[in-house]
Amino acid sequence: MRVTSPVALKEWAVLCAGLGAGDQSVLVRKGGIREPRAAGQAPTFTPEHRGFWLLPTFFHAREPGRDRDLAPAARARLPQVLADAPPAGRLHLSLWAEVDAAVEVHDLARLARLGDAHGLAPGCVADRFAYRKPGLWVLFLRTYRSGQVIDIADRAEYAGCHSWVDLAEVIAGDVEPVLTDREHAARVAELRSALGDA
Repeated sequence: MRVTSPVALKEWAVLCAGLGAGDQSVLVRKGGIREPRAAGQAPTFTPEHRGFWLLPTFFHAREPGRDRDLAPAARARLPQVLADAPPAGRLHLSLWAEVDAAVEVHDLARLARLGDAHGLAPGCVADRFAYRKPGLWVLFLRTYRSGQVIDIADRAEYAGCHSWVDLAEVIAGDVEPVLTDREHAARVAELRSALGDA
């Protein structure tokens, strides 16, 4: 499948690796301090794009002790992910994602039903949930892998606590699904049922 877009979603590289390995089909999002905001409102994440490149980030994962924010499988993957990081000033794109469903959840007990399917430790999910206004977005994703790593220059405007990035160039690539149609449908149905969204 050929995809073309200048849009990327920033996410911890170790969670991107979980998506790319087919071990994960969910992200939970709150948004950072530089997200767009309505007048008089706190910054908030919105799932405004259906398809996008995943932009792996390493900043938080390199902070001492941040591995405690990860579920066991993601924590085990972290050393190799950090070892494979691109050199300073470069970014590597190799994963495309499409949103099957986006659900805003305002009940922490519902989120707990997902277990560690999102790659995060329970304490991290609870902290994100409680930050500012209680709630989190759950994104059910279909992930695709590019046949080659797309190397681009890092830019100052990509930095900071915001989810969506408008890349300086339109990125095109041929991608293949990480999971088969049947595997993906079964997993998303199971996760949405667990969340109480099916």
